[in-house]
Amino acid sequence: MYSVDKTGYKKVLLHFHEQVEQSSALLSKSNISLDSARIKNILYFGMGGSGIVGDLIHDVLFDELTVPFQVVRSYLAPAFCSKETLVIVSSYSGNTEETLSALEGVKESGAQIVALTSGGKLAELAKANNWGLIELPTGFMPRQALGVMFFPLYRLLGESGLSKNYEADLNSFIKFIKNLAKQNDYPSKTGHVFSMDLARTIQNKIPVIYSTAPYLKTISTRWQNQMHENGKSLAFRNVLPEMNHNEIVGWEMDAEQLKNLIVIFLENEDPHPRIRQRIALSKKIIKNRGVQVVDIYSKGSTVLEKVFSLLLMGDWVSYYLALAYKKDPADIKNIDFLKEEMAKLD
Repeated sequence: MYSVDKTGYKKVLLHFHEQVEQSSALLSKSNISLDSARIKNILYFGMGGSGIVGDLIHDVLFDELTVPFQVVRSYLAPAFCSKETLVIVSSYSGNTEETLSALEGVKESGAQIVALTSGGKLAELAKANNWGLIELPTGFMPRQALGVMFFPLYRLLGESGLSKNYEADLNSFIKFIKNLAKQNDYPSKTGHVFSMDLARTIQNKIPVIYSTAPYLKTISTRWQNQMHENGKSLAFRNVLPEMNHNEIVGWEMDAEQLKNLIVIFLENEDPHPRIRQRIALSKKIIKNRGVQVVDIYSKGSTVLEKVFSLLLMGDWVSYYLALAYKKDPADIKNIDFLKEEMAKLD
């Protein structure tokens, strides 16, 4: 069963803590000094695995950021970008065409620019223009590099005063996520391995994944993306309370068409009281349609721990789902095909 993991994807999951450990050195090496006093807003340019880092920063620091923060997934940049803007340009490869195009639109804006990349054209531009540059270690797939991208940026915003509170000392967090990896490492862990059991439950079904705003908003997106890329499985997602104003009506469709769905709720133990009520009522509606519902609760005591406990659980579930389908979790044949065909159209 495990021979399909030809690239050793599991090793990245087991050693995620090392990415967190590197974050302080990566930021120190970058030697970035922001003029925080003139920053009135932040734009984060990124796509795919690089883009989701910006979403997670927004969620984790939702009530800590001192200025507006917007993620841009586009060939174009917002017109309001100015000398009072901090532009964070994120592309693990350094060659993401949408991100580089958006960057082109702000080069003359006077904005402070920080590049987050392992190389490519973005690194070349950053060095040529003396922009801030956080150089990332090579050898990862973008979706595997979330730790080395998220935590230097998390530290930069905290140290620059753009986040009111952040965990400068991540030692407790590192111990926390190392323990999470051990709990999901089959066959090293004997007995119940929840992520593997959940993958088997999901197998041959289409997962619909719900999380809650604001702190867990992006987690359902990460699960969906990992199901797509690692698990080679379609998946759908939404966020409460927004889905209560539209998607919940869709569960009225014919029961025969719902039989291949499974619903996963990603939750905190202590959500906003009205969110808790909405979750309970949403589950009631879905269960009444004969659809299986699985509840997964975050672990940890801080927002950072709660977010990453669910995020990493999704990574493990998608990994075991790939194995269940006898697929290499690293393969992304359709994305490779699209890139090759798009290159021919230049």
